[in-house]
Amino acid sequence: MRSILTTAATPWTANPSPEPSPAPASATNPLRVAGPAAQTILGFGGCFNELGARELFRLPDATRATLLEALFGNSGCAFDFCRIPLGASDYALSWYSLNDDPGDLAMERFSLDRDRELLLPYLHAAQAVRPVLRFFASPWSPPAWMKEHRRYNGSRLRADPAILSAYADYLLLAVRAFRAEGVSISQLHVQNEPNSDQKFPSCLWTGESMRDFIRDQLGPRFAAAGESCELWAGTLERGALLGWQPDQIEGDCYHNWLHTIMADPAARAFVKGVGYQWAGKGALAQTRAEWPDLPVIQTEGECGDGKNTWSYAFYVFDLLWQYFNHGASAYVYWNMILPPGGESTWGWRQNTMITADGASGAVTFNPEFYVMKHLAHFVRPGARFIPLRGNQAGFAIAFLNPDGRHVLAIANPASAEATIDLDLPFLRGRLALPARSLTTWSE
Repeated sequence: MRSILTTAATPWTANPSPEPSPAPASATNPLRVAGPAAQTILGFGGCFNELGARELFRLPDATRATLLEALFGNSGCAFDFCRIPLGASDYALSWYSLNDDPGDLAMERFSLDRDRELLLPYLHAAQAVRPVLRFFASPWSPPAWMKEHRRYNGSRLRADPAILSAYADYLLLAVRAFRAEGVSISQLHVQNEPNSDQKFPSCLWTGESMRDFIRDQLGPRFAAAGESCELWAGTLERGALLGWQPDQIEGDCYHNWLHTIMADPAARAFVKGVGYQWAGKGALAQTRAEWPDLPVIQTEGECGDGKNTWSYAFYVFDLLWQYFNHGASAYVYWNMILPPGGESTWGWRQNTMITADGASGAVTFNPEFYVMKHLAHFVRPGARFIPLRGNQAGFAIAFLNPDGRHVLAIANPASAEATIDLDLPFLRGRLALPARSLTTWSE
């Protein structure tokens, strides 16, 4: 049994007490398996963005290789399922799309030229470390000329049949253009955060407009082209009742998003899964209840404030727990690499797994790097999630890998040592969990 322990003082070290001691006869409510193996895991990963790419390529060659191995190599996080923005995200260097030529409905001037500068080299560098890396993608905004207010932030896609048809062509071209560059996108999520009007690239949709676009344009276009890339309802960042915004409750409800899309049989025929992020986690239970066989993934980690604290890292572990316990088959971090401060082009400071200073060459592995590594390093694609119950089950996540080996990760966010009794098929006895710690056991 291998065991890795992380505290703020000693990240990613061999656990000095990996084997449990015998549990006393008086032990009650030990940690146990709560039911049969559940969803199959697609993988773990992060999102590729220009700001991270720029900093990565400013680093010395040896340092850059170290970071890529830490994220994608077998000795690191071994990320295998990652996200790509189609056009500018909020961590792009500036506004752009894959066709900024107004009125080009035939998509004659569609191009990946901008992405060949930073994004594609970043993707190819990751693939060189992990050739089996898989991807999903989503736009943050259609080309501005396709939108009502002709701008990249906020606004809506114009409800003009010619625009809707051209946008379906644009998305199909994007999938095929990346494939031609050696980057195969397995899932296309229709829109990043379709319910958020932001100052950075964004686009507003309703559940009805997304349903109609999938049913009438995108689904038929992909089907007619014989395109193997799946269409997913995502990436949805709403679905919970946000009671502090009573004027927005109706638009934020589960029934106005995934339920609206899936209740239409013609739209549902094209939808292969749903992606949730941020407040979308509030819709997980209803999704699982209504559509128990629909695959679910988490599509973007919550980003904090750029301070990269251990307190926020334990919150990220809680997010991992929530998503996997509610049926998610993947968990995808947001920015894997950022410059010091983590500030976006549009002024939002955010956390990152790795802070890299291209000017000085300095690199810091932040707390959330270790949270992700404590699961991603051990859990392989094809693993099954194992539900747990009992003492500390609210802080424990378990998996069964395809080779039959189990993985157990437990957080102790408390400021005092905790004791846990285990009655698991692969681990029995009593263990001490150091204060403010993460521990993973792997057979």
